[in-house]
Amino acid sequence: MNLAWQGGTGNSHLMKAQGKTIFITGTARGIGQALAVAYAKAGCRVIGCDLGQQNETAAMVGEAYTQLIGDIATPEGAKALVDQAIDIGFDVLINNAGIATSGTFADADFARWKRTIDVNLIGLMAVTHAALPHLRSRPEAHIVNLSSIAGAWGSPGMAAYCASKHGVTGFTRSLEYELADTKIGVSCIHPSMARTRMIDDVPNTKLTPVIEPDDVVKAVMRAVEFNTPQIFVPGRMRWMINIIPRLFPSLTKRLLLSDKNAQGWTNANKDVPEI
Repeated sequence: MNLAWQGGTGNSHLMKAQGKTIFITGTARGIGQALAVAYAKAGCRVIGCDLGQQNETAAMVGEAYTQLIGDIATPEGAKALVDQAIDIGFDVLINNAGIATSGTFADADFARWKRTIDVNLIGLMAVTHAALPHLRSRPEAHIVNLSSIAGAWGSPGMAAYCASKHGVTGFTRSLEYELADTKIGVSCIHPSMARTRMIDDVPNTKLTPVIEPDDVVKAVMRAVEFNTPQIFVPGRMRWMINIIPRLFPSLTKRLLLSDKNAQGWTNANKDVPEI
């Protein structure tokens, strides 16, 4: 797999996964489920949480899995879930939970966009805030935030989603600086469109290759083990999304809007998903 690293101020610790306990949000399906399975195979205990039962994930992971049920979209809900995870104890927090809504910003009810921000950004920050005192007490710890290539640029039909992921990126980089003198590593992962239910009925553009959930899993595990501040998946997206648009914004806009699939997310008009 081709991964692109982008440096930062992270401390120099290395962290082996085996024997650790990993707390992952959004584990009912998709990338969260794949992370739970991979970490269990690596010899870890896994605490997973989602809005409802994670029976499929629990069956796939087995005895190494503990499932929690709750909604991270409010500070109170997030803290309640984290408090349960703290009672068990964990070394790594992976903020994976998120929703991908889409449509024309002005035409959809604003509640759709608010829910997107509440889950993808406010929930992620609230979980991290509640978890930090516990993570500071561990001999070593790590926080991984799942952003997106949407956290580095904009896309038609995804105004709220892109806003939330830009927020995740900025929050993660700031937290990385704040925790630079601690034993807590901080990483941000920027995947392209992963082949999960989230991208059903949405065609990819020339600038957004489709990747597999396992590609994201490998990036997350590498980030934790080597304390890598940022990883783009696939690696070339660092240039395609993070650098070239800043150097050539007009050209990037023309390339994007000329793609026949440029309005894919707009046309998909995705509301808040059901549990």
